[in-house]
Amino acid sequence: MNGKERELIKGEEKVWSDIKGYQVATNNARILGELEELLIDERTGKITDIIVKTEEGRNVVLKGAKRNGDLLSIPFGKVEKVGEFIIISG
Repeated sequence: MNGKERELIKGEEKVWSDIKGYQVATNNARILGELEELLIDERTGKITDIIVKTEEGRNVVLKGAKRNGDLLSIPFGKVEKVGEFIIISG
């Protein structure tokens, strides 16, 4: 487990029903969309990616992310903070 994952786990626990729909933004305040889903490695139980639903027709580009229609798959390693927003390193 790298230091960044440990930092996220240390704080207040989050329940999926509480964070689904959270706004996701880059660390320079660019809104990407809303948290739609988490991808989890079945072997390890670790989150591998977060899936963000972007506004329809909005072309959001983020290095390391994969686009599928209005969904953006972002590697979990890019998550910097989970609070009132989910902050992604841009």
